[in-house]
Amino acid sequence: MDGRGVTNYSLDKPSYGFSTATSEFDDALISRGVVTFEQAMIAKGASPEEARRLANLKFNTTEEERCDQVGKHYTDNDQNQEATSDDDNDEEFIRNYRQQRIKELKKDRNTKTFGDVLHISRPDWNREVNDASRNGTWVVVNLTRQRSSLSAGHDEICDLVEETIRELAMKFEQVKFVFIPSTSAIENWPDKNLPTLFCYRNGKMQHQLIGIDAFGGSGLSCSRLEWRLARLGVVETDLEEDPSPEHRSHASFRYGEDYADDDYDGVD
Repeated sequence: MDGRGVTNYSLDKPSYGFSTATSEFDDALISRGVVTFEQAMIAKGASPEEARRLANLKFNTTEEERCDQVGKHYTDNDQNQEATSDDDNDEEFIRNYRQQRIKELKKDRNTKTFGDVLHISRPDWNREVNDASRNGTWVVVNLTRQRSSLSAGHDEICDLVEETIRELAMKFEQVKFVFIPSTSAIENWPDKNLPTLFCYRNGKMQHQLIGIDAFGGSGLSCSRLEWRLARLGVVETDLEEDPSPEHRSHASFRYGEDYADDDYDGVD
């Protein structure tokens, strides 16, 4: 399999793109009971549910039967490892695996995670948005309203967007979510353009969602906004389709190239 770096078998941070094929190293880990087939699939990008489905198909068992087999496999494996503890190949394998785990743990410690929204002001923009996104991190900026705007319904949508983004920030910890008052970010930004999201990566704005329709209109939900951000490549989702397909035609996406950064009066 074509992978790079250290394989990460954790459920929330798989190493690379999904493939049902297993590498020789994966097979060695599975055969020794270090990881399960499901963990190998998750490491390649499958969701936990998809990994269980693939495991059931591969082994042609129910989940209960497979759990029993996994338990028996670990017991048998422990006995086999005790019987072959002096085998040079096993010692070399364990040594290599430990080295990989050490590298993986060091990498995890250096991986920036967020898990909450950050409130900023205009002087913070370059540091918290442009500079923070230069390493490939997605930074999603939400322009918040500072006062009652067009109508009670419009204010409710803006408040719902803020609540939804807080939920997404907790779910997608590798994405940095930022709140800034709209007129602090862009002087005279019209209320009719709220809610507004700017999505930055590699130091530049890549995508925009501007106005209620871009967020799914009055049918906005956390899953629908997650779907939109996933379509833009900002987050990776387990959703297989738009949670409200009947509203797809109303969603309008605006991309970074539609507006130059200079249009934002010093916000770049």
